Amino acid sequence: MTEKFKKIDRQYVLSDSSVNVYGFRLLTSGYQLDAFRKNPIGYYMHRREDGIALKWEDLKVEDDQVLGTPVINCANARGQQTCDEAENGFLNAASVGHIVVLEYSTDPELMLPGQTGPTITKWYNKECSLVDIPGNCNALTALYDAQENEIKLMDLSTPASLLHSSTSTTLPALTAALSLSNSANEDAVLEAVKNLSTKAAVLELENGTLRAEKLTLQGQLDDLHTTRTAQEVSALLDRALEDRKITVALRQRLAADYAGNPAALKELIAAMPAYRSIAENLKARQDNSEAQWEWDDYEKNDPTGKKLKELRAADPTRYKCIFDKKFAA
Repeated sequence: MTEKFKKIDRQYVLSDSSVNVYGFRLLTSGYQLDAFRKNPIGYYMHRREDGIALKWEDLKVEDDQVLGTPVINCANARGQQTCDEAENGFLNAASVGHIVVLEYSTDPELMLPGQTGPTITKWYNKECSLVDIPGNCNALTALYDAQENEIKLMDLSTPASLLHSSTSTTLPALTAALSLSNSANEDAVLEAVKNLSTKAAVLELENGTLRAEKLTLQGQLDDLHTTRTAQEVSALLDRALEDRKITVALRQRLAADYAGNPAALKELIAAMPAYRSIAENLKARQDNSEAQWEWDDYEKNDPTGKKLKELRAADPTRYKCIFDKKFAA
């Protein structure tokens, strides 16, 4: 009887307090381990659509690291391959996903060299995937608040978010610092902050003290947009390469041609069939004339449905044709 699950005989580092590729960091001291223990699931490369690939056991926090042992779901379509890759040392990294931010800080004293985003001081994750590269482009990190609203990194730098951050200055202290009345609300504080920012910008320009290396807010937003676009393009090409829709050489060409247009690239890749070698095509023809099979032939000769899935990926036009013949009214 085939095993339904298998525990890998090694520990993985799920997270630590270092700066990640997105410029922010998650403090291990603020990790809510019990929250993740309630449902410690994971995927392969954060692909929720491919089903649950694993769960985590032996979870613990030790020496500024969150540690755990993966138990692979062998019933998953990719389960045995994931298990083999983990055991053979080819799948060596874990990556937390669906991060819920409970508290954060923009205090410069908490920032490390290379850090451009906030310091998440209290958080937990809802899944942790096995990945080839931690913090990789296939796993575009998303942050959420306690109400499941997605948080953009740029939102964590705005004055409004600072007012709601439990690690930031409280409203009464802000009103006092800005010489406002005790009855001033958040809108009044925000307006005062905007006025101060405007005056500071004017003074810096007039005094000639504005440093060339200081980015404007628009510049920061442009840089963030450029980075996210590049990550999205890279993620699409990585997936297409893995699905055998493109070659390494074609990947380089598409990366240059669609560097600023991930939406068009996504449409192009979706229309591409998966590559099949000459040997694979010959084998397909020899396997009971598979090229001539109708829907009933696939169900009879391949009750697992694997060949239908392969046909849908490799030749969506033919798949639709035999589907319509079988099920169209």
